[in-house]
Amino acid sequence: MRIKNMKVHNYRSIRDLELECLSQVIMLGPNNHGKSNLLSALDFALSTGAKPVEQDFFVYRGERENDFWVEMTFHELTEQEKKTFNKYVLYDGTICIRKTARLQNGSIEVFYNGYVEQASEEWLHADKAGAYTSREKINQTPLKDLVAPSGRLTKTDIENAQREYIEQHRNELKFSRALEKGPLLGQKNVGGGVLPDFYLIPAVRDLTEEIKVKTTTTFGRLLIRAVREMAEDDPRFVKARKSLQDLVEALNAREDLDKQSNPLAKLEKSIEEELQSWGVTVDIEVTPPELERLFELGTDVHLNDGVKTTADRKGHGLQRAMIFALLRAWAKSLRDGKRKEGEEGVVPRKQSDSVIFAMEEPELFLHPHAQRRLAASLREIANTPEHQVFVCTHSTYFVDLEHYKEVAIITKHCPEKGSCVQQCTYDLFEGENIEERKKRFHMAQWINPDRGEMFFAQRVVFVEGETEKVVLPFLAEKLGVFNSDVSFIDCGSKHNLPLYIAIANAFKIPYLVVHDEDPLPDPIPSTWNKDKIQEKQRTFALNQEIIRLVNTPLGRVEMLSPDFEGVSGVSKNQGDKKGKALAALDYFETVDISNIPERLKQIVLAAFAVRGT
Repeated sequence: MRIKNMKVHNYRSIRDLELECLSQVIMLGPNNHGKSNLLSALDFALSTGAKPVEQDFFVYRGERENDFWVEMTFHELTEQEKKTFNKYVLYDGTICIRKTARLQNGSIEVFYNGYVEQASEEWLHADKAGAYTSREKINQTPLKDLVAPSGRLTKTDIENAQREYIEQHRNELKFSRALEKGPLLGQKNVGGGVLPDFYLIPAVRDLTEEIKVKTTTTFGRLLIRAVREMAEDDPRFVKARKSLQDLVEALNAREDLDKQSNPLAKLEKSIEEELQSWGVTVDIEVTPPELERLFELGTDVHLNDGVKTTADRKGHGLQRAMIFALLRAWAKSLRDGKRKEGEEGVVPRKQSDSVIFAMEEPELFLHPHAQRRLAASLREIANTPEHQVFVCTHSTYFVDLEHYKEVAIITKHCPEKGSCVQQCTYDLFEGENIEERKKRFHMAQWINPDRGEMFFAQRVVFVEGETEKVVLPFLAEKLGVFNSDVSFIDCGSKHNLPLYIAIANAFKIPYLVVHDEDPLPDPIPSTWNKDKIQEKQRTFALNQEIIRLVNTPLGRVEMLSPDFEGVSGVSKNQGDKKGKALAALDYFETVDISNIPERLKQIVLAAFAVRGT
């Protein structure tokens, strides 16, 4: 199971926020705007150890609002999860669970509830099942054909009949969705024991305790689970577990022929003799231990960087690197297909085998290449069924613009309104030539691998190629208007500009589009064939499409007429010799501010949102 949708109400900096979730969610945004609070909300919702305090309640909530809650809709349920949460599986195959913290008289009560679908007919309501255990009542409903014709009826009989009837007539019935009044699965606080396993790796913490191999630490739980899962595929482990089971069964055997040699039988007889006056018999039964718990009791990690010590005695950088190395090893194990389905089959209730990771600023203490490797490992984990990854980052290495639906920008415009989220969950590639547009967009990543920087910028400038990306900031430095919070994105070509405009519109990122006019020459050269003429016409026609797509006042357009060389005065011959970008830099290196072409100066000022004189 994975989280499909998450709602948070009155938690820390969040009044009301709804987050759509894919297998991987990348949360971006300025500091102190609520990203960490979203991860903490996940921790509260999925972890039994999360203990809320009064400071966790949204300060600007209403006077009578004493609850904060996190609501999660899960999808992609396994057969076991459908069995465990059978009562809560909704018509669309999802389940929706809410965890609430309620503040009353200075104390905080925490509880889980699930959403259930109720048919409009009262006799199909699960909470009314007890009222229909009499023959007189049940015979007044169609359920009479789904229960035993005679004998005593129990509440369980009625509930089973209700479920069977609903399954048979689902398309004919009308349903309403409601949050159950009783606790999830009928038991208080049971939710944390059956929901997906959750691992939160925070950004700032004294890792000395966190890196120890204990069931109370993230690293310890992660290591124990990883070692256990990998060991379970080892034939030696399987053999050892079978041998232990055989030994226990042999000890528990009480065959007459074996009593003389069975040590437990001898012990039972000895105790019975001591208790002879009491007239009792003694049976000693040995319960086979879970061999997997061996890893909880005897696993430790030693690191040798010249001095061999346990991981908790190393520096924070190495400690954090150790955690992520473990994640990469887990990803490799998943990729190699080592994880197998459980052999016990579907049981009435069992903790979900799904795993959810949440990482805050995974780039800390990692150099760029290590960040890139970790990002690839996290994607591998997220792409594995029953796994999900949430990342809160300030690094472009964890942002893949091709997966723009994963991106969630968290902002807080004012404390009273609280944190909010901006996402794009729909397909931006529409209209004609969809596959061709997707292909160009994918190829642009290789031209400009840092294009994900646009999600971190206060303002973005989309340009056709590297020349404008290099020269415009360079001129801004000379003019004294450069602002490092403005990002220039090389889109690869004029034809890619509409793709980037669509993303900026979707995420409400302020932007400027700078492009060449590219008019057709008059007269058209005789050497041009029909295909070339049509291509030039399509390029020129993009001018109107770009104007149509730009969403003002969020975005603006500045057109270079006829093109960059014509406006800047840079020689095309020099561009052919040195390359356009280098030729332009050489040219403007020696140009005095007063001699920068006025039109180019206007575009630089527009790029940095500076009003011209």
